[in-house]
Amino acid sequence: THISVNEESGVAMLMLNRPPANSLSLEMNEAISTSIKQIEANPKVQSVIIASSNPSIFSAGLDIAELVEPDKDRLPKFWNSLQQVYLDLYGSRLATIAAIQGHAPAAGCMLAMACDYRIMCAGHGDDEVDGKKRRKHVPTIGLNETQLGIAAPPWMGQLMVRTIGFRMAERALALGTLFQPTDALKVGLVDEVVSEQTADVSDALMTLLTEGNEQVSNPLMQKAYREAALYAKIPPQARVASKMVTRSDCLQDMFATREADNDFFCGFIGQDEVQKNLKGYVEALKQKSKKV
Repeated sequence: THISVNEESGVAMLMLNRPPANSLSLEMNEAISTSIKQIEANPKVQSVIIASSNPSIFSAGLDIAELVEPDKDRLPKFWNSLQQVYLDLYGSRLATIAAIQGHAPAAGCMLAMACDYRIMCAGHGDDEVDGKKRRKHVPTIGLNETQLGIAAPPWMGQLMVRTIGFRMAERALALGTLFQPTDALKVGLVDEVVSEQTADVSDALMTLLTEGNEQVSNPLMQKAYREAALYAKIPPQARVASKMVTRSDCLQDMFATREADNDFFCGFIGQDEVQKNLKGYVEALKQKSKKV
């Protein structure tokens, strides 16, 4: 991860940067949590924009290498680190803005849902097929764990319920639905969708933090910075207290069930059928990469 701060505006940037896909390993989770705490330690900062250095992927979710034939000592530490990322993001005193330029499946979707505001890119790059223009890259977002043969943990599933509503979440969780930007906006999974990108995200964020919103042509970053600055102007005690009105019970529930959740996850992942499904998914990815 990489951190940049503009104390004058009260806005910071946390750039996810674990090539190729910002997959969430034990070390990546720890880096995210450490970065959040470092930013929170600066009293002049009230908002943080979370973005990816990869224009095609916000975060691909859990690092599959942590799950296939996992190390029995490392696995509970890994899951504990993911729980901590959720607690640190969802309960942060900072206003958290997710700038989603690329795909955000599974735990990548969780990172976005744990933020206060989510802005998604509609896609970028045009191609022409049968005389009709279409976007080459259209990002998707959702909890698609069932497609991998596993299930989202209860706290992650409940986060989706709180975000898009009971019936929509029930169906999306069962089918492992990945929503395209316009559909994600319709169900409330994201708050805004912006047009095609015209500048590199990391360059745009650095320009925003040093020169201001007027100097950036990237609409995703413009919107993210504007929203972050809006939150930063609210008196922090009032803003944080209001945030906790809707989140404190959920956070307390996570603290109370954390150990049991870890035990269940480790037992579930170790099941023969689950391992078979995960290995099949890895093999399918390998075959897909050979065709590209």
